[in-house]
Amino acid sequence: MIRARFYTDEYDYRPVEWPIKYPYWRSGETDKSNILIAYADSLDDIKRLWPEAYNIDCEEVDNIVFTSRFPKPDWYKEETK
Repeated sequence: MIRARFYTDEYDYRPVEWPIKYPYWRSGETDKSNILIAYADSLDDIKRLWPEAYNIDCEEVDNIVFTSRFPKPDWYKEETK
C-alpha cells in the first residue's frame, strides 16, 4: 500500500470512480490546485482515480494512520483480517 500526496488542477478533487478502497483527504490548496493525501494499492491506482494528478510523492506504508487532521471518513470500512 502507498500513501500519496499530490496536486490536482480540477475544481472537483473527488476521484473519478466510486466507491474507492482507501480514504483520501483534501489537505490544502494553492491558487490553482488542490492538494490531496490518498492511500492506494499502487501509483497506477492514484493515476487511474485522479487522472489529472501531478507532482505525486508517495511512500510505501503498512497501514493507514488516522489523525485529528486526517480523521477516518464515515464511509470507510476497514478490512478485517
